[in-house]
Amino acid sequence: MGGRSSIIKFVQVLIVFTLVVNAISLFAQSRKDGLIRGLIFNATQEVAVDEKLISEIDKAYRIKDYEKVVRIYQQIPPRARLSAEDLFKVADSLFQTGESERARDLGDRVASLRRGTVLACRAQLLKVKALYLEAKEREAQRLFQGLLGTFCEEELRDEIDALRYLIFGRKDLVVDSRVLKRTAEELSRARFGLYLRQGKLKEAERAIYDYLNLSGEYLLGRSLFFRLAETYFEKGDLQTAKKFYQLIITEWDHTKEAFLSKFRLYQIAYERATVKELLPQKTIDDLLMYIAQIKSKYPEEPIAESALFLSVRIFFDRKDWERVRERAKEFLSLYPESRSKLQVLDYYCKATSAIVPLLFLRGDVGKLLNISGNEQALLEESNCGAFYYFMGSEFYRYRLWEMSAYFLLRAFGKPFPEEYHQDYYLKLASLSNEGKDYETFEELMKLVEKRWGRVLGNNTEYLSLQFKRALRRDLERASKLLSEIWKSPTHAKVKEDFAQSLFLRAIEEKKYGLASSVLRTYLPGAGIENYLILLFETFLKDPNLFESLLEEAKRRFPDNSKLVWLEAYHLERKGDLRRVPELWKRLEESEGGNLERELALQHEIMKKLVERARNLIY
Repeated sequence: MGGRSSIIKFVQVLIVFTLVVNAISLFAQSRKDGLIRGLIFNATQEVAVDEKLISEIDKAYRIKDYEKVVRIYQQIPPRARLSAEDLFKVADSLFQTGESERARDLGDRVASLRRGTVLACRAQLLKVKALYLEAKEREAQRLFQGLLGTFCEEELRDEIDALRYLIFGRKDLVVDSRVLKRTAEELSRARFGLYLRQGKLKEAERAIYDYLNLSGEYLLGRSLFFRLAETYFEKGDLQTAKKFYQLIITEWDHTKEAFLSKFRLYQIAYERATVKELLPQKTIDDLLMYIAQIKSKYPEEPIAESALFLSVRIFFDRKDWERVRERAKEFLSLYPESRSKLQVLDYYCKATSAIVPLLFLRGDVGKLLNISGNEQALLEESNCGAFYYFMGSEFYRYRLWEMSAYFLLRAFGKPFPEEYHQDYYLKLASLSNEGKDYETFEELMKLVEKRWGRVLGNNTEYLSLQFKRALRRDLERASKLLSEIWKSPTHAKVKEDFAQSLFLRAIEEKKYGLASSVLRTYLPGAGIENYLILLFETFLKDPNLFESLLEEAKRRFPDNSKLVWLEAYHLERKGDLRRVPELWKRLEESEGGNLERELALQHEIMKKLVERARNLIY
């Protein structure tokens, strides 16, 4: 029966378990289906397109500024719905700038959106040209053959014949010279863009000359040569880049490209200067002037990003921290996806950290607190441990422990210069000690001792913390450390405080010899209070030490009534009554209403009562 009941119970548990699992699976599937539906809905939702951007694309395409068309297109959300006509302009611009693969992708979209139209045929021809430039001749041939004998050949016979002539070697064909010239220009310009992207810069230069010879559009040469110069500049070949910038200035002065080339020549001069401080002030001023004009006249140009980044660097090199911060914040807001973002964040962090001691010195702590609050996102993004470390250090210097701990703990886990690590952990240990968190203090001190013990040696902060550590555990070691601290450049008041703390701790632990040694060695200017504390402690427990201390105290404080009272009481207790009457007399005659005088008067009254009682008895 027992076996059967256990089997039934097991089956019941299994059934319940199965039901629960099925319920969870159904719930999870419903959540999954809902998530998928949400994703599909979001993915298919169309986004409205800013008509201003469409207008700018059309304007740039008409003047053959294909690079600008591509830049504007990149600002349009991926899910935005563009007309097939606008997509074709972008696809053609991508082809002309060397992005043939992306051009083919958009060409496919145009062809599918406008099947059976001339626009779809033009998109297919664009794909043929792109494949040809990518050296995919077989694919290009296959696609091209598919267009022959179709509606496309009827509508675009001249364009198709031009491609036959130029690409597929049909030199026997008679082709409209204007169409042939236009097609050759397109292929030559697109080849230039492709060579640029492939890093074949010599071939790209030859493609420029081919294009100019074919098109006769001499003025367009300035933009092509500028792109070539920019590519050399980005590759770090400043000498060759300089040659092309100078060519642009000579041949096409007073144009946008010439202005930007002059800026680059100033930048090259700045980059090549080993010691930036030795550059003439006029060179710096002119460079900053060019940057300001690029910012106002050509903010949409890619070079505007480079110019603003350079301004951050210039002010950083000149240690103008406030302007570094200003330009860095502007850069990060304008170019959040920039390749230079990490470098700019680093400049921002270093500049923001550098102003901490300066603003503390000026008393402008409020500004720093505003930065820590208002710019928290930037400080976190830049992983700026140095800012929090310097803030914590300054508050520590002014003994504002809570504020110091707040900022130093914010720095924990963030990078900051290695040279400050030992100081950072020393400060954390000190703050733990101040907060009476002795367990954390002990762990931090072990870490500091293990990693930097040999390096720190006689570092005053380290010795001080070691002393505080020993004060709770090993008074003999604390005494040795106090001796080292006494030889260090630690402030005299701090030394005296340490000596006083060891003195009191020794009394607490009943190490009266050590307390006496500290009093005599390190507290020569100690007041009567220290002597009295030790005298009262040793009165019954260490009579010999008491007597030597009493003699020393009497020499330093001969008129102190408490010492007179202690001596009288001590002599009476010893039975040495020769000087006792004189001492009590001194106390009776002392001025004021001090306790010792009252005790002396009471002592005299008691003495008389005892005498009278003795006379009555005897």
